[in-house]
Amino acid sequence: MAPTKERLHSLMRLFIACLLKLSTAAPCLPDQASSLLQLKASFIGDSLPSWQAGTDCCHHWEGVTCDVALGRVISLDLGEFDLTSSRLDPALFNLTSLRNLSLAFNDFSGALLPASGFERLMDIIHLNLSGPNFGFQIPIGIACLKNLVTLDLSGNYDLYFERPSFKTFMANMSNLRELYLDRVDLSSSGSTWSTVLADSVPQLQVLSLFGCYISGPIHPSFSRLRSLTTINLGYNKFEGHFPTKIFQLKSLRTLDLSDNHMLSVRLTHFPAGNNLETLNLAGTNFSCDMPSSFGNLEYVKTLGLNMMRIDDELLYLISKLPLLDDLRLRLMGSDLENPGLSWVSNLTQLTDLMLDSYDFSKSVPTWIGKLTRLESLTIVDCSFSMPIPYQIGNLTKLVELEFLSCDFPEQRMPSWIGNLTKLVSFTIDDCNFSGPIPSTIGNLIQLEELVVFSSHISGKIPKSLFALPALQSLWLIDNQLIGWLEDIPAPLSSPLREIDLSSNQLTGPIPKSFFQLTNLRRLDLDSNKLTGTVELGSIWRLRNLTYLNLGNNMISITEKEGILEMPSVSICQKIN
Repeated sequence: MAPTKERLHSLMRLFIACLLKLSTAAPCLPDQASSLLQLKASFIGDSLPSWQAGTDCCHHWEGVTCDVALGRVISLDLGEFDLTSSRLDPALFNLTSLRNLSLAFNDFSGALLPASGFERLMDIIHLNLSGPNFGFQIPIGIACLKNLVTLDLSGNYDLYFERPSFKTFMANMSNLRELYLDRVDLSSSGSTWSTVLADSVPQLQVLSLFGCYISGPIHPSFSRLRSLTTINLGYNKFEGHFPTKIFQLKSLRTLDLSDNHMLSVRLTHFPAGNNLETLNLAGTNFSCDMPSSFGNLEYVKTLGLNMMRIDDELLYLISKLPLLDDLRLRLMGSDLENPGLSWVSNLTQLTDLMLDSYDFSKSVPTWIGKLTRLESLTIVDCSFSMPIPYQIGNLTKLVELEFLSCDFPEQRMPSWIGNLTKLVSFTIDDCNFSGPIPSTIGNLIQLEELVVFSSHISGKIPKSLFALPALQSLWLIDNQLIGWLEDIPAPLSSPLREIDLSSNQLTGPIPKSFFQLTNLRRLDLDSNKLTGTVELGSIWRLRNLTYLNLGNNMISITEKEGILEMPSVSICQKIN
């Protein structure tokens, strides 16, 4: 039906009102712009190009949102802006009207969180400091932010609670709904953490404490958190029994208890109408009293289990889960008989598969080739006596492929890797391969990350590797690679940001093309047999470089007139 004339008039009035609102929006206040520019100056390299003095920060600066009426900054979202700094500039705390602050997934190089300053941000509702590599004690100022609804400090491996304690920190957080502390050290809280949460944040909906060094039992008070939709307690050292009442929460969407080897999880009953989408119990001591209730998991997409705890009835029910697309299977106990896995080939809807701690020395998993929808395949701590099944080369939808701590006796990196033209990430870590990297790797035109660590790869680096148009991170560490680096063709892949070829047997001078990679942030050539001279000026021109290691080679660095200072790098060793 065509819109009526009255409706058209209403839409026109609304459009005009929006234009008037935009035209009357207050400009950015000078003190706000000045603080933002001071913050920008603390970052290394040519970051935040839209932040220019003399322009309106409220309307033209990326990541900045202002109050329309007052011109004060209320949101600063710099998450994943690829920023690098050695400190968090205190100018940030002049933005006292902030309600949202995200510095997620930038690099602050282990900098301390300021002891004071956060307490000035009293209006803040969402604080995301995940992954920037902050270190040491969490400041008391964050505990003063009573209006916080979301707090994310995850991925900061060196952060810990001391003064304040976890109990003191959480005491004023009654409005908190989402708490992410993955990899933050909570060992000092002992077994009181669950009681602290139940008392302080009873309305908590999302709790993620992955890898927080927590040990001991989970107190029954944990069951008082009746609003939880997400629970991630994986990779800790919990003992005793997990509170079974949690399984009765119809609000629960995600439950991850993986890698808690001493934790007993007794699945008594999944109620009809539950909304679980992720259930990961791999690496726990679980048992299932009522396998038939697995049929109630009609919304489960991700499932992680120990194979030795799965009987035929449970296998049948798993195969009937209508939405299952991510399966993680682990065999716990080195003396256990290896169960068959061919039944997995019937789950043709799978997009993600992880196999952990299996012995494939007697039966190669050729059935993997039937899972043609796979986008991610991870094989961890598995043993093979025969070549990797070539059928993996038929999984042309793979985006991520990982072999971690696997035993491949005299196994060469297969040439069929070149068939996987959609690969974005390829990792081989601590696997005993042999021979060179196949030239067919040059077919992986979408590859962004290649990691081959301590896996006995030998021979020359194929020239086709450096021609990959999407490659950003190249890590070929602790192998047996040989050859002249100068043989690498120029120009190199311009997106390259990280090159780590340390602990190999590479020879010759460093290619000049390395110093033409304007996006390069990390260059590590330590412990090779490199020779020649590097001009300091060529290093200085890499404005985004934050880490340089040329140690344990036979390289000299020369300084020309006009070069007065070194760039901000973590290591720059001069070896004569």
